[in-house]
Amino acid sequence: MLRWSGLVIVLLLFFSCDLVEGKDDRIPVARVNDTYLYQEDIASLIDNSISSEDSAMVVSSYINQWATEELLLNKALINIKPEEQQQYNKLVRQYKVSLFTEAYKNTLVSRDLDSVISQAEIDTLYNVDKENFLLNDELLKIRFVHLERENTNVSEIKKRLKNYTAEDKAALSNMTLQFKTANLNDSVWIKKEVLVSRMPVFKKQNIDLRVGYFQEIKDSTGLYFYKVTNKLEKGDITPSSFIAPTLRQIILNRRKLELIKNIEKDITKDAFKNNNFEIYTKE
Repeated sequence: MLRWSGLVIVLLLFFSCDLVEGKDDRIPVARVNDTYLYQEDIASLIDNSISSEDSAMVVSSYINQWATEELLLNKALINIKPEEQQQYNKLVRQYKVSLFTEAYKNTLVSRDLDSVISQAEIDTLYNVDKENFLLNDELLKIRFVHLERENTNVSEIKKRLKNYTAEDKAALSNMTLQFKTANLNDSVWIKKEVLVSRMPVFKKQNIDLRVGYFQEIKDSTGLYFYKVTNKLEKGDITPSSFIAPTLRQIILNRRKLELIKNIEKDITKDAFKNNNFEIYTKE
């Protein structure tokens, strides 16, 4: 009986080894102790657009880097205390769980998140939280042009920018090629720092930015005509129109958090229902 038992064990080992060898037909290219690097692991490194010599160098560098990492890992496993290894394994586990679950939740959010936001929702959020949206920089509504001093249409441009009827706006829009830079939409708020980047002359301390006054400046770079139609100072409440993109993002983020919360609640509820999740309590 013992002889037959021994024979069965030997046959099982033989066939098991044969099956393992039959399943793993990968071709190894390097080994560090009991860990192998296979051809399929380096297949993506082969680049037909470069010479075979350069490709070989890339592969060789990768193999050496892989070997160094494996050797260091082996040494670490030998020399780091078991209790420390347990802590590191917990961190690895936590990172893996976080990585996979976040990817899965993001997939569900991308599929199910309602990204349509009405103006009413934006207005509601703004009216509730507007005291928290304070300006860190001056805002201006301003129209301006910067042109060469030799421009033959200076008088017309100045007059039209000053009067600024619908006809004047249309005429100035057709003359934009004559301007070094311009802003003809004075209904949109502009940060002062943006204005300065477009019109360096506004860096000067004595520039008059009072509301309602048409101004003219001459310097070595040309002529500037401008009029400030509205202005807000640092610390003032930010206009809704200026932070509309931020308000939309806040609403989307809140929807996303609520959706994720429901996903987590539903998946736990379904697991309980399907007997895939149990909590064992002491009797």
